[in-house]
Amino acid sequence: MLTARVDDYLWWRTWRPGWAEAHCVTLVGDTSAAEVIGSLRADVLGSVQGIDALYDLAVADWPAGFDPGLIGVTEIDGTWALIAEINGFVGVTERLIGPMSVGRTIVSHFANVNAVHRFNWWRDGQLVVDFDLLFPAERFGADPMALRDDLGAVGVPLDADSEQIAGIDLSAAGFALAERLTDVACTPELFERSDFVVARVAIPGADDQQRYGEALRAAWCHPATW
Repeated sequence: MLTARVDDYLWWRTWRPGWAEAHCVTLVGDTSAAEVIGSLRADVLGSVQGIDALYDLAVADWPAGFDPGLIGVTEIDGTWALIAEINGFVGVTERLIGPMSVGRTIVSHFANVNAVHRFNWWRDGQLVVDFDLLFPAERFGADPMALRDDLGAVGVPLDADSEQIAGIDLSAAGFALAERLTDVACTPELFERSDFVVARVAIPGADDQQRYGEALRAAWCHPATW
């Protein structure tokens, strides 16, 4: 619903704590799982039912190092695709998401063990806003003011000091903001019952990402060349 608040997602932190501490959830409008995987040029590995199976697959090789490009993609009501990542960051990698955003809306939120809580909103090739929820007053993008009212409405005051921010579940805030922008409610049932196509995305090299990022920031739009 477009009135979602932090309180609506307080279940998140304790529901699957292993995933909650390092996750990325991305909602992609007007597309299918196949189109998402095609845009990302990902290699399909198979499919699983439910987020627990995806989590088990993602962490299976962690003693030897984690796979940051492993994603699970599912479809929601034929209008949205959801990308779930365990300790991944494909959804907030501009070089990967920018090209896919042309002609559609994409909302991503990410958290890791280093207390980074990044939030991105793309609309038709334009990075509308990009910021860390830990610093809600420091927003960048084509329209940094776009979420000003929504941040306060979900429960993240722009003038909050560090002590106040520390008392807010910022991952819950990310889910609430995403719901306000997409009208897609992420629920335990959605994650538990969905069938996920599992795929591996090649993470672009540092030089490629840097060139893309510099070109993107010239006008905050997906660049034709970089």
